[in-house]
Amino acid sequence: MRHQLICHFILLQILAASPAAAQPAAQEHFAAADMVRVVTRHSRAADCIAPLSVNRIDGEPASVAAQEFLIEAGVHSINGRAILDTSKCPVELSKLQISRVADLEVNFEIGYTYYIGYDYTSPDPAQWRLVAWRVE
Repeated sequence: MRHQLICHFILLQILAASPAAAQPAAQEHFAAADMVRVVTRHSRAADCIAPLSVNRIDGEPASVAAQEFLIEAGVHSINGRAILDTSKCPVELSKLQISRVADLEVNFEIGYTYYIGYDYTSPDPAQWRLVAWRVE
């Protein structure tokens, strides 16, 4: 049973970035004129997109809410840690090398909610990367 659990969830440490401009969403109103909502705990396991725990923004250690946060509009770099659900997207453990991925640079625009995740669809872990998508 323990082996099954280990095989189903793999914790990956990824390089991250976060400015002092990031604020926990729960403490702020989403109507703030210059702030953008960022969601990091939206899992798309069937698409091999893992939720991300952000720990760096703009090259600085981040202190943000675990599931979402507000950030000033503009270009920012993000990084963090992901937990992979290998029950839906199998990972060949013999080839798995945990390595750092490039920061994800996003131009956060007012009027959108951004989702950030870790894309591990490729069978080659060297091709795994952070991704972002937005909705109005």
